[in-house]
Amino acid sequence: MIPFIVDSSVVFKWYRQPGDEDYVSQAVSILERHLHGKIEIHVPDLLFYELGNILRFKEGLVSKDGLTILKETFGLDLQIYPIDLPLAEDAYQVSREYKITFYDASFVALSRLLNASFITADKKLFEKIQPYPRVIFLGNV
Repeated sequence: MIPFIVDSSVVFKWYRQPGDEDYVSQAVSILERHLHGKIEIHVPDLLFYELGNILRFKEGLVSKDGLTILKETFGLDLQIYPIDLPLAEDAYQVSREYKITFYDASFVALSRLLNASFITADKKLFEKIQPYPRVIFLGNV
């Protein structure tokens, strides 16, 4: 199965309605391909901290309450990676190389570890790490 890394900017769109913001349909398409066994989604455990924070402060933007969304996301059979020293070391190097946060670099480091493409809806992040060959902007999916 083809592995992909997605960040919280993509996952949050799974719970938005088309027309609410850009690229919702592309994000939902990725989720549907995962649920039908065509791709496999891998994430660092950090994703749940970020998603929880987004939901806490943007809960009015989604049709369900934040706790329900967190529970549903845990039930999506995502491959979750806890941080360990090798991943942290690579994330640190990535953060310095691309001048991005350690948080964002954790997704890139996981992408490098698994030799998987990394999909983000964060245009600024995409532009900063564009030299990395496995990054895909959600709008291009």
